[in-house]
Amino acid sequence: MVYDERITDLCERIAELVKPVRIIIFNEKHTPAGELVSFKLCVIIRENECSKTEQKIYLTLECEVPYDVLVYNSQKWNDAIKDPDTFARRGILNGGVVLYESE
Repeated sequence: MVYDERITDLCERIAELVKPVRIIIFNEKHTPAGELVSFKLCVIIRENECSKTEQKIYLTLECEVPYDVLVYNSQKWNDAIKDPDTFARRGILNGGVVLYESE
């Protein structure tokens, strides 16, 4: 699937900034004419400093389209996706698309 270049550009800049394990897009809002209005990303990191990483992303990276970021560390992400009733599993894992994955 092809995504708006503003989304892919932000993903690339997040990858450079915080070296995540994975970035997943799980929500996009568009006008009836198809213009991108906003989007949401899940960023999974190795470290435990989720709040600091989220702040770093928001304070460092601008995007002309409003965006939200949810940050999980790998352990919390793996625990959350084991439960079929969590938002991580239902809303992100099952409803999202991986845009970036570290090697």
